[in-house]
Amino acid sequence: MKNIKKSGSPTSSKIKPKKNRRIGSFIFLSLLVVAVVVYIIMFVPFGNYDFSAARTTIISADGSFEYNIPLDPGSPWAKFRANDLQNGRTPVEPAVNDLAPWTYRTGKGIFSSPVVDGDGIVYVGSADTYFYAFNPDGTVKWSVKTGEIIDSSALLDDQGFVYFGSGDANVYKVNRESGEVIWKAAAHTVEEVEAEFGITTYNVNWFEGNIGMLQDGTLLAPNDNYLIYSLDRDSGDKKTIFTSNEMVWSLPSINTETGRLFFASCNQILQNVFGYDLSGKREWLSGSFGTVAATTMLTNTSEKGAVLVGGFDGFLRAFAQDSGKLLWKFGTKDHIYASPAQLSDGTIIQPSTDGTLYAINPETGKAVWEFDTLEPIRSSPAVDGNDNIYFGNGEGKLYSINADGSLRWSYQLITDLRNDLNSSPALGFDGIYIAGESGEVFFVPYDYPLTSAGKEDPRSYSVGENMPADGASLVYTSSFGAFQLTPEVAIDGNSPITLSLLVRENGDNVLSALDRKSIRVSIPNNEGYRVEVGATNKFINIVPIETWIPNAEGNISVTVTGEYKTRLQRFGLKFFGGKKSGSLEQTFTFKINQPSNAKNPIIAAIAAGQQSVLEFSRLSVPTPSMLPSYNQIGFDSLHYVGGAVTENNNGQMVFWVIEGRLDEDGKTSIDPNAITRYPLLLNYENGLVTLSNYDGFKIKFIGSWDMPFASYRISSTLDETGQFADNATVIAVTNCDEIKFYGIGLKLVGMSEFKTGQMFVRGGTNISQWENGQDPEGVGDITITSDETMVTASFTNSSLKMDDHVYSIMLSDKEGNPLPLYYTNNTKVEANDDGTIKSITYTFDKDEDISTLSSIFVLVDTYPVFVK
Repeated sequence: MKNIKKSGSPTSSKIKPKKNRRIGSFIFLSLLVVAVVVYIIMFVPFGNYDFSAARTTIISADGSFEYNIPLDPGSPWAKFRANDLQNGRTPVEPAVNDLAPWTYRTGKGIFSSPVVDGDGIVYVGSADTYFYAFNPDGTVKWSVKTGEIIDSSALLDDQGFVYFGSGDANVYKVNRESGEVIWKAAAHTVEEVEAEFGITTYNVNWFEGNIGMLQDGTLLAPNDNYLIYSLDRDSGDKKTIFTSNEMVWSLPSINTETGRLFFASCNQILQNVFGYDLSGKREWLSGSFGTVAATTMLTNTSEKGAVLVGGFDGFLRAFAQDSGKLLWKFGTKDHIYASPAQLSDGTIIQPSTDGTLYAINPETGKAVWEFDTLEPIRSSPAVDGNDNIYFGNGEGKLYSINADGSLRWSYQLITDLRNDLNSSPALGFDGIYIAGESGEVFFVPYDYPLTSAGKEDPRSYSVGENMPADGASLVYTSSFGAFQLTPEVAIDGNSPITLSLLVRENGDNVLSALDRKSIRVSIPNNEGYRVEVGATNKFINIVPIETWIPNAEGNISVTVTGEYKTRLQRFGLKFFGGKKSGSLEQTFTFKINQPSNAKNPIIAAIAAGQQSVLEFSRLSVPTPSMLPSYNQIGFDSLHYVGGAVTENNNGQMVFWVIEGRLDEDGKTSIDPNAITRYPLLLNYENGLVTLSNYDGFKIKFIGSWDMPFASYRISSTLDETGQFADNATVIAVTNCDEIKFYGIGLKLVGMSEFKTGQMFVRGGTNISQWENGQDPEGVGDITITSDETMVTASFTNSSLKMDDHVYSIMLSDKEGNPLPLYYTNNTKVEANDDGTIKSITYTFDKDEDISTLSSIFVLVDTYPVFVK
């Protein structure tokens, strides 16, 4: 039989795979080329870019300022960052005068920045809800009451008016001479934003961004509802609206030549810097990891100019104005909150919360010089006509730095515990205006610390950086974030201890981190205390449970050993790797303050028929440094009210905590609209008061986040009369991985520990005692029904109005301890047709364990009106 040769011989089968490989290689190379081309087109800037300095604002022959937008021509500092490019520079040349510094204290902290007119009248808002105008001598010219805290810097126009935003969701136009409110322009509610723009936002619509202006006099007002409003300044009517993808604290900078504006948002991942034309069309969207709170700055009005802004990932970035492409970036040692400034030669000045002021070459993005301070800088620098630089910092100091980076002078403005000077300075004709966390507004004449009077003032300093010598050390850190190079001699018996790492080499602060695995803490006679290394690996909390045991001399000795690293690698603001650079062994000895032995004044409602009520207010959370940058004025505005409900089997008082608010008289009252509810346990021992929750609870954070606390602790002391002797200390641990969407972002900005997702926090709060609470009248009859999904308390014959109180259900186990449930979110209250209370329902989450449920408490405000 004849053999027939089949197709697909061995020879041809060898050729086919080779051909396929060539085709595959060709396809791969083609795709690679396409990817490279796309990358180049999208991300690589083409051509030369102009980093030259913008001209300084011109002063005309009559002494007026020639602004590119219709600001007050007589004002040297009429808006935040001084001008349309927002370079923080004024042509005013400082001259020594015979004026004296002055101070005015408002009712709460100030985190907004002042503006000043040509007559020396300064305008600034406070967290006490008032907007103030001050005469040149520091007396109040007038004030305007708003419905919420003010975190917005104002703008002075060329028609005699001042404009500012408030947390009450309104922009105000006020006559600068009389203080008369001309109009208020309201922001969209979050429901209106979603209905009109299809954007889902937080449930806040505060005006926290500063006020800006276009060439035709149209106002710009960024809002927390993701919108930037342009408003007709005559009527307050809305015009073009620029949309964002997150809250906007960044004030748009304006290129009046190209008709573009640029701003940033609080979005955490990549898309947070925007370029728009004036019609409202978005031209580009760029960004980086981490929120951007800072205001953008333009190098000049060239089409090929750059827009600069720093972010919470710790980088200052230069973007091309025409495309949004990255031109360069400069990394600092911590996140950036402050906005950049520009010297007359184009040098960029950028502060960081790492405590350093950087001068940066605008062409290369490389450092020219660095000036170190001890604590975070959130204050945006101002530059005068001689290129002197002014800023405040977390030590409560106002600094003046020469253009070469040397200290001109510093001046200690705040001596309170709350001493952050996070406001940005405004430069007038006679001196510098700034405000601080203490609630004070300050005026310091130009170069006052260098005058004969200033040299006699112990608050003045003019001899270099005033920093520790080279080496590594742990620095004692107070509840309000003060780095105390000389630690406290004595502490209270229930006080935690916080130590922060500081490393200096060759006269400069160095990026460094503790090797958390190597940290060991020894305290003789004590055990059970917690040692918490912060997610940034830069601080340690040492927390007693619940009191320290002193030795025979009345002291405790705290010895900390471990290693630290430098030359760290980074992703965003998460630092890792690095080189072990040295070891630490440091001992701190503290005298334990003698307890007052005051009789326990705390009484619980169930046993006594009336209850002790405590208020916690003006929360400050400076450690880690990121928290004030996210919510400094929000924390300062909080008022929590807790009432003693009952006593558990361990002798601890069970407190029920809800939110309060300031009334028209500035006094705290219960806020019926607030949803916050959580329990605390109070320990009392010889005048030491410690409130804690170690089972965990959740509350809403910034109006939206579910903030899950793993533990929460407040400690303070009573004096011999039974009154609180001092502010309280706050220690908290949060489980950030449980926060939807934002959890991963908090890792990238270094707020939460990478493996566990936990964030360790140290802060302080005011604590005070109210008059005892009483059983409210008109409660009526209450019946309880429950099943495996919910518990309901139904009211009959009640005269209590639903809108007048906070109503809650608290569940406890047989030991009398509250069950760790999400009371804030899962409590629903219903009213009858006449507005009286009908029912309270708590619905269980699927993962909540109620197997140990023993007692059900029904509460009106903080008072238990029924127990089952």
